Amino acid sequence: MDKITSRALAVQILRRIEEEKAYANLVMQKALHDLSDPRERQLATLLVNGTLKHRLTLDYALRRHLRKPLSQLPHEVRWILRISALQILYLSRIPAAVAINEGVELTKKQQGKYTSLVNSVLRRVLETGWDMLWPSKEKEPVRFLSLRYSHPEWMVKRWLKRYGMADTEALCQANNEPAPVWIRTNTLKISRADLQARLEGEGVKVTIGERVPESLVIEDFGSLDKLPSFQEGHFTVQDESSQLIAHVLNPQAGQKVLDACGAPGGKTTHLAQRMENQGEILAFDIHPHKVKLIEDLAARLGITIIRAQAGDARELAGVKDASCHKVLVDAPCSGLGVLRRRADMRWHKEEDEIKTLPALQLAILERAAQCVAAGGELVYSTCTIEPEENFEVVKAFRANHPEFITVDFSGELPYSLASEQDRKQAAKGFLQILPHKQGMDGFFLAKFRRVEV
Repeated sequence: MDKITSRALAVQILRRIEEEKAYANLVMQKALHDLSDPRERQLATLLVNGTLKHRLTLDYALRRHLRKPLSQLPHEVRWILRISALQILYLSRIPAAVAINEGVELTKKQQGKYTSLVNSVLRRVLETGWDMLWPSKEKEPVRFLSLRYSHPEWMVKRWLKRYGMADTEALCQANNEPAPVWIRTNTLKISRADLQARLEGEGVKVTIGERVPESLVIEDFGSLDKLPSFQEGHFTVQDESSQLIAHVLNPQAGQKVLDACGAPGGKTTHLAQRMENQGEILAFDIHPHKVKLIEDLAARLGITIIRAQAGDARELAGVKDASCHKVLVDAPCSGLGVLRRRADMRWHKEEDEIKTLPALQLAILERAAQCVAAGGELVYSTCTIEPEENFEVVKAFRANHPEFITVDFSGELPYSLASEQDRKQAAKGFLQILPHKQGMDGFFLAKFRRVEV
């Protein structure tokens, strides 16, 4: 039996995602174990994520050279064409001749009668390159951006209306960039400098983050869970923008803290680090299996002050009113700020979700607010860039709760804000992070203080 290659595995994964309507990260997690070589795993991951992200553009490039619709070809042939076109158009480090040859050989093994078609189409894709007949940028801006940057038209329409052409194009480009792997140093066990040295000793390429004192970017690490520094709980994976939350909420050792939507535990454990593992954190999640993710992460990091439990954040059963010094509501959201990190997310989302989520977000925020003690503080955050889920929720909350005032948190951010607009926002108690502006995952946060019970 032939040993499976990274390209063959990528086609298998993509077919499963399509047929089972499964999430890419879950399918990949299991399937990648079939490849023992870290470089092969890395290539398979790159091919799957890249093909999912750029699918609309790849199909547009391929359709120009097909006599029949792509949908009429067998599943394997479609995905072989797509992963090969991805290599030709986007992955310059892979020679085009290699991409075409590997695609042809894979077709021979899986759908032999389509070999000449695949060979012909891929050679034409190479000849044409990016010199395609695109819709007019001026007359059909939505269609142009959608096809050129592989985003659903409804997203593009929203952003064009809000940001204009230049910023929308930049945002789409940012969403298509590979997401760096950020990690957070577990300062309860090790300093960032010592972790850097340790990781480099394990063969990992490390870059120090400039904005958050615990942050590092890692590359060339193979399987994370096989690194001794990971197994010993010296770090966890968490994006840089997400690491800002614990700094802004700024809990102190010995305090009682509530995390209303805690799973999978990245922010919860960061709060515990900031508290020097002293005090108490109540962490909720509506799904029991996700509560275990919080507990497992806390155990690996050596954190003992988190009490995780299953429960609806709109109820927070057992939490007394005005009982917590600090409260975090990292609300469930559309996730449109993290499209670069979740390759298939853009195709799973519907615009209606943005219309229905704010009611849930506000309900969670209002219940969590009841738990804040007088003088205590509350942070609301999401990983989306949509105003309905961010500014509008905050506006509705403030209108109903005069006992909460906004807090200028610019002094609590671990870095200096570069733009005047960002500085003004933080002074007013909120901040919208945009991928194409700040180079981080899209994120929103707002901070309040309870001045009366």
